[in-house]
Amino acid sequence: MSQSVSPPSARPAPRRLALPDRYYERALDHFAKERLNLALADLDEAIALNPRKAEYYATRGLVLLLSEWHADAEADFAQALRLDPAQWLAYYGRGMLAFQEGNFAAAIDQFSRAQRLAPQRPEIYIYRAVAFYRAGNVREAVADLQVALPLFAPRDSRREVAQRWLELCQRAAGADSLTG
Repeated sequence: MSQSVSPPSARPAPRRLALPDRYYERALDHFAKERLNLALADLDEAIALNPRKAEYYATRGLVLLLSEWHADAEADFAQALRLDPAQWLAYYGRGMLAFQEGNFAAAIDQFSRAQRLAPQRPEIYIYRAVAFYRAGNVREAVADLQVALPLFAPRDSRREVAQRWLELCQRAAGADSLTG
């Protein structure tokens, strides 16, 4: 009795990644699990193998930022933007850096640049909303949060955080209208 074997074309082709992309994928996995040193090591390898990929620099910049190496993070964001001026992740990272430094006007500017390039990314709106809130512009914060909420998947835990921020900002906007 012969076995039934489907022809090779009927099976999905295995996913083949170039070596730098393999390091990058592994770095993303380490990053997601907060193993920042391992993520940095893999990003360094990916960049060494393909120094022309802006996304690698932008991602390494985020890891460096979370590791509190701000100058190195900014250098990577700048390199990412030299390679690809449309690299939204680099603008997002620069916004995070400016926010951490308390420069909310610069953070809003950088998040706005990221938002124009990646308008479907809710995390940009959330971070920019908090920057607006910290800068004293609660109406803009409310507007950003209202845009962000429907962009989240229903079970995304960040949705709950955004909802709490929206409620806080709406209360603050209501208090402003009473005093203004």
